[in-house]
Amino acid sequence: MGALRGALALGVLAAALALAPAARAELVKVEAIGSVPLGAASAGGATARQDALEAGIREAVERTAVGLAEQAGATASPDAVRAALGGQWKRYAVRYRILEDRGERAPLLETSPGAQSEYVVAVEVEVDQGRVRSQLASAGILAVAGSRGPSHSVRLALEGVDSYPLWLRIRSALAARGGAVRPLEFARARVLAEVETDEAPGAVMDRLGRALGEDYVLSPLGSDGDVLRVGVARVAPEAPAEPPLAPLGDPGAEAAGAAPGDGAPPR
Repeated sequence: MGALRGALALGVLAAALALAPAARAELVKVEAIGSVPLGAASAGGATARQDALEAGIREAVERTAVGLAEQAGATASPDAVRAALGGQWKRYAVRYRILEDRGERAPLLETSPGAQSEYVVAVEVEVDQGRVRSQLASAGILAVAGSRGPSHSVRLALEGVDSYPLWLRIRSALAARGGAVRPLEFARARVLAEVETDEAPGAVMDRLGRALGEDYVLSPLGSDGDVLRVGVARVAPEAPAEPPLAPLGDPGAEAAGAAPGDGAPPR
């Protein structure tokens, strides 16, 4: 009986160890479009559908990798980032599914010579962002955690963070170089966070600004002790231009009265 319990305990431990990497996986859901060109001799049907699915997985993984490199301030080109992944896209895709099978249609996305039609699917891919980051670090595109300079803590008061998705976007950008990001306080449209980084505060802000893109503007608001205050403002869309005012009539002509033959009503 004791031997049976021991065997069961070892089995449970082995299962837990096997599941541990999956529990630590850093997953992100990415939606993408996959398409393949079809020519006169191309196989359609299920083969084209599978090829389009794999193209969508590749697109999702590549976008994740390029985004990580941009957030970390890497200088490598997007082509170099894609090459660093080694073409093994499914290695980084934990799960994937087709959201919409758009089937075969006239070529809109595919412009390669000989393309008479294309097969298109919309996919959702759960990408292991941590594995992508590790691969980019191994290729020298991202800084390896052990090779970074001395790290220090920077406390940021981010004012204007009015939604949780925006905070997740900011947190992902701040953590792109591998440092820890710890939220200390959530208040109305305000997040106080501590960031472990090897960068100067100005470099952290530059990297965060690039990650947020043109949708938001960051503005320094001074400091409160050891806390740097940063305003995060959404860029308002440009208002449509107002039509020009119609020209007014000549007031001199109105004062003098209408000239004969100008269509004025008879007296």
